[in-house]
Amino acid sequence: MALILEAATHLFVAHGYHGTSISSIAKATGMTKGALYAHYASKEALLLALMLKFEKEYLDQLIREMNRGKGTARDKLHRFLTFSAEFAAKNRDLCLLATIVSAEFSGAGNEELESELRRIYSKYARHLRQLVEDGKREGVFDLNLDTHHLAYLLIAIHDGVLLSWQRSNEFMEGPVFVSTYRRMLFNGIGPGTLEE
Repeated sequence: MALILEAATHLFVAHGYHGTSISSIAKATGMTKGALYAHYASKEALLLALMLKFEKEYLDQLIREMNRGKGTARDKLHRFLTFSAEFAAKNRDLCLLATIVSAEFSGAGNEELESELRRIYSKYARHLRQLVEDGKREGVFDLNLDTHHLAYLLIAIHDGVLLSWQRSNEFMEGPVFVSTYRRMLFNGIGPGTLEE
């Protein structure tokens, strides 16, 4: 089953969900379509299994890592960035899968998949909202930032960083990219303050 999940993840990232056939997944695993269907009743069931894998292996571990030990919300945000970068370096396709599929299915009319994606991203945002609220209470995050929107903005930036890394991998150094992202997030990009 791990072979099927790995092959499907790679193909969904390379060609999108709609651009990947069960036949191509079966071919990549050296299985017949019938043998593949014995494990997963449909391509949709396979994608749902992959979304649960993403939740368990990335999101749940990320939440544990952020909440590990003591420290301020700023420390937790550092752990968020470090864990995400290290996980993505080792599991690039799995990280990209959630980003690519969420874009592909947004408003596409597949209620079951959209609902599952919303559930996972809501869980992600809920923990980041808690992080932001903790940071505001501790005085390390700007009180004027909207908690809800900042949580989703952190997710959006993370998704965008993954896509940019994938698209520009041949001329972008992962550690430097992550370091620049971290510095920008914590220090901004200019010496002054933004006037609204």
